[in-house]
Amino acid sequence: MKVYDRVEWNYLDAVMLKLGLEQGWVKRIMRCVSTVTFSVLVNGVKMEKFKPTRGIRQGDPISPYLFLLAAEGLSCLLKARSDDVNIKGVVVAPTAPPVNHLLFANDCLLIFKANIEGAKK
Repeated sequence: MKVYDRVEWNYLDAVMLKLGLEQGWVKRIMRCVSTVTFSVLVNGVKMEKFKPTRGIRQGDPISPYLFLLAAEGLSCLLKARSDDVNIKGVVVAPTAPPVNHLLFANDCLLIFKANIEGAKK
C-alpha cells in the first residue's frame, strides 16, 4: 500500500485547521480530496463505483503539499510529547535538542526508550 493511501481525511482536516488554515479553504481542499470515486474492472466487467474513506490521490498537484501537512502534524504531535520519559529520543550533541523522530520522503523513524514499559505504551 502506498503512503498516500494511508492519510486519514479526518486527521488531514484537523491538521490544516490546527495549523491555522482558514476554515473555508480547508472545506474547499477537503472537497477536492473527498469527492473521488473509483470503479474497477473484474474479468472485463465494470463494477459499481465506490468512494474511499481515506487517502490522497497520487499525481494530483496538491497531494505532495497535503502529505507534507500530514507529516508536519505528526512531527508536532511527537515534539509535544517529547517530555514523556519513553519518547525522549536521543541527544547527538551536548547542545543539540533531543531527536525522537526522523521523517523522510515516505518513511518515518521513531526513536523510543527500549524497555517493556515503553513498548506497552
